[in-house]
Amino acid sequence: MYYYPSSAPWFRPRASLLAALSIACALAASPSLAQDAARKGSIMVEGHGEASAAPDEARLSFTVVKSGETAKSAVAAASETMQAVLSAMRDLGAEDRDLQTAYFQISPQYNYEDQSQPRREPQIVGYEARNSIMVTVREIASIGNYLDRAVEAGVNQGGDIAFSLADPASLLNEARRKAVADGRAKATLYAEAAGVELGSIRKISERMGENPSPMAKGGVMRAMAEASPSVPVEIGEITVSADIRLVYGIGGS
Repeated sequence: MYYYPSSAPWFRPRASLLAALSIACALAASPSLAQDAARKGSIMVEGHGEASAAPDEARLSFTVVKSGETAKSAVAAASETMQAVLSAMRDLGAEDRDLQTAYFQISPQYNYEDQSQPRREPQIVGYEARNSIMVTVREIASIGNYLDRAVEAGVNQGGDIAFSLADPASLLNEARRKAVADGRAKATLYAEAAGVELGSIRKISERMGENPSPMAKGGVMRAMAEASPSVPVEIGEITVSADIRLVYGIGGS
């Protein structure tokens, strides 16, 4: 039996040599470790998808403007006319949930014509009352009828139309599916061009906040809705979009 003192310089193995020997032994014992080392790369892509559909709801804005010598008389006149407008909307099928007061204002009217004296303040000559409502139309083919009846009942301002979808979630989900397909196609193309094997999805995320709600898209083909002979309405299309980010592994990972 021989004893070699640890202080002998020729006996001390270097730390780097021990580490190299350990890795070599481990790789020899388990070839999968070598394969795992080659699977650390990834491919990150972004996909975009859009989906369009004809709107099935609309919100109409109507305003009644009346003047009077006093604030009370102006408000009374506007209120009387608005009651007639609301009654006409209900006759067409609007429910209480479809009618909402959007704006009400009383403002004095001034006479600015008589300025013979430089420091004379404008005189109040009357008052103006404005009452606006929003009407949700759930049968979009009836929009023209609502516009006609509103004018007949006394509406003298407004008439703005905002189209929407009763169920925007289904259209958004369609856009999301297209966004995922777009991202997958890009990742496949990049993998083929790079000569690597496309692995499984490691991460998927959606970019929120850019288009949270359906918006009318300009330049699309429009369908003419002849809802009323006197008021033709173009309903157009609603387009929503989705943007996603995909991270794929490389080499089967």
